[in-house]
Amino acid sequence: MGRSASLNVKEELAACKLIAVVRAKSKVEAIETIQRLKKKGVRAIEVTYTTPGVEQIIASFRNEKELIVGAGTVTTLEEAQSAIDAGSQFIVSPGYLPVIGEHLSFHDTLYVPGVLTPSEIMLAKANGYRLLKLFPSGSFGLSYMRNLRGPFPEVEFIPTGGIHPVDVPKWLEAGAIAVGVGSQLETSTEEELKAVLSSSS
Repeated sequence: MGRSASLNVKEELAACKLIAVVRAKSKVEAIETIQRLKKKGVRAIEVTYTTPGVEQIIASFRNEKELIVGAGTVTTLEEAQSAIDAGSQFIVSPGYLPVIGEHLSFHDTLYVPGVLTPSEIMLAKANGYRLLKLFPSGSFGLSYMRNLRGPFPEVEFIPTGGIHPVDVPKWLEAGAIAVGVGSQLETSTEEELKAVLSSSS
């Protein structure tokens, strides 16, 4: 038996270290943003479901060898299925809805539900999830994630929300498997991002 696609994607995201969360007002704006991020060396892209034409955007970048493209802000069963149909390599939610997780369990696509509190982590963990999006991490800080890793050593986190690119190495050093960064990436130069990623090797 070969390795599952979801496990491979998890390892690829960990290797990328930084996941660009693209939330745009139009399809054109999103595509232009992704093209700029590619030139800066970003290899993992999460397009949110608040972006118009998200399915077409994901499908258009899905087969680019240098990119891992997934869907973010997935909050309904219908969005989860359309993300699968568009070819999303991973799917992320801001919270955890068991019905979405159950549906996606029939697909070999990495699903990363969002959590914030210990109770939410326990619920997701009880349903088999060990890789979780910690959101909004920037509002609670590094110490919050460190404290959660005490009672949940087997859980891996992708902190997201209000995190600046220059702080990515700190979150990785604190134990994050990868870090989600949004609009702040647009103001970072290629040189700055390369410095961030090389410092977190």
